Amino acid sequence: MSDQPPPRLLTETELSARLIGLAAHSAAPAPATGAQVRSQARRRRRGRRALLSTSALAAAALIAVTSGAIASPSKPAASPATSVPHPSPAPVQRVTVDLDAHSLTIEGRKFAIGTPRETCPIGETTVTVSAKYATLTMPPARGGKFDEYTDDRRWAVTFTDRSDHERLLFFALNPPEVATSAKASIHGAIALSPKDGKRVYDAIKLGARVEIRGRQGASAAPDSVCYDRRPITGYR
Repeated sequence: MSDQPPPRLLTETELSARLIGLAAHSAAPAPATGAQVRSQARRRRRGRRALLSTSALAAAALIAVTSGAIASPSKPAASPATSVPHPSPAPVQRVTVDLDAHSLTIEGRKFAIGTPRETCPIGETTVTVSAKYATLTMPPARGGKFDEYTDDRRWAVTFTDRSDHERLLFFALNPPEVATSAKASIHGAIALSPKDGKRVYDAIKLGARVEIRGRQGASAAPDSVCYDRRPITGYR
């Protein structure tokens, strides 16, 4: 029989304190080995590199959006504007008629003209050439002394007046008219000699602006007298 006294029983408070201490001791992590330390260091380095890469990509995307490098998929990026040269419009041909000087000037050349009778003025100061005819048959003048009379005008140039009527502007006299009284045959238009009429006809262009200077009669006789003033539309 042992002489040692029996062990003392722990009180409830002491037993509880020891259990708490054991629990705390078992939850504490074991010291890390060298391999574990190196592995943890590698993981931390990879994490830092991944974070830096993600930050760099986000910064590049922000710069691209701000500068417009990335366009909306539904709206293609506009191509840079290019300057397309446009040819300058051709200058308008200018022609001058001087009724007082009996002359017509075109492209630096001057031609003698026969002016209309004072009672059959052209009635315009600036007109635009609208058509040209190598031969133009004038309409008959009904109800006057030229009733049912028609004639052909050579190298005829016409214009459109303020009433939207096409009218005779220039024409070339026939040789018999030049030999006799040419002025008596001009009733509301401008006449040239047969040779000059062809030259002006060839030189003048559609759309030419014709300035008519000089004195014109204040009033015109009726179309039965001024048959060169009659509208020619429909009589070609």
